[in-house]
Amino acid sequence: MRDIEPMLLDLRLDHNLKQHDVAQKLNIKEDTYSKWERGINDIPLDKINELANIYKVSIDYLLGRTEKNILTTSNKIDLSTMQKRLLDLRKENHLSQSALAEKIGFFQRTYAHYEQGTNIPTTYKLFHIASYYNVSMDYLLGRTDQKEVQKKGSAN
Repeated sequence: MRDIEPMLLDLRLDHNLKQHDVAQKLNIKEDTYSKWERGINDIPLDKINELANIYKVSIDYLLGRTEKNILTTSNKIDLSTMQKRLLDLRKENHLSQSALAEKIGFFQRTYAHYEQGTNIPTTYKLFHIASYYNVSMDYLLGRTDQKEVQKKGSAN
């Protein structure tokens, strides 16, 4: 997934699981999971959520955004919360949809659909939105109310 460094291999090995075992838990083909683990294909948000729940980690930790696993308050994605938080963050930063879309390299219409709830962003796109605002993906997805994410390599 380009600049995303998922922790899938490490977590799977830490839990003594084979790719087949994880694929079975997710109700997907082993080849699909293998491509996710190798960073070849983007992982759908619902499956990222399932993986985080299987390993009992935050999505930010799972995707390698932080070295510290922050416990989440929910194990579900709340799309209405995501829509509201995307809108709130954009307004807090005094950005129009087109200005934000240009800064993060999306089409304005694509981003507008995320705020309106007519489309769900890919994990990769949400990763970039969270990185732009320097907020937790778990926060954006309504899994926690903790906004901040401790980036890899930062002190604390």
